[in-house]
Amino acid sequence: MNKIITVIEMGYIVYMWNYFKTKYSIHNLWETPLMNQIPNFFKHTINTGNYESKICPLGNVAAFALALWVFFRDIIVKNSLRLKKINIFIFSLVLVLSFAMNLNAFIYFIPVFIYEFYFLKIN
Repeated sequence: MNKIITVIEMGYIVYMWNYFKTKYSIHNLWETPLMNQIPNFFKHTINTGNYESKICPLGNVAAFALALWVFFRDIIVKNSLRLKKINIFIFSLVLVLSFAMNLNAFIYFIPVFIYEFYFLKIN
């Protein structure tokens, strides 16, 4: 059962940050001015009204890296106290950066954060 949940989590992470499209954009106050000052690799669309992905190229790459991490953590290494601490650090970093850089990315990942911080901590 754990392997099925792992595959579902990996698929959700990759899908939401690479293939999910919407015409709605939610952003922080500082995102719009920030988009004019950063390299294209960090830019995402804001309030275009177009049906498109709202995730930047960095998020696209990060989704695959996170999916690989989840695979490594659950399938290859499994339970380890050190691994759990690293996992909490990684997902805490993703939480803070996604909130600061792209609120859409943060909102898409709320189910992942709930699973990682609540359900995995219980086990």
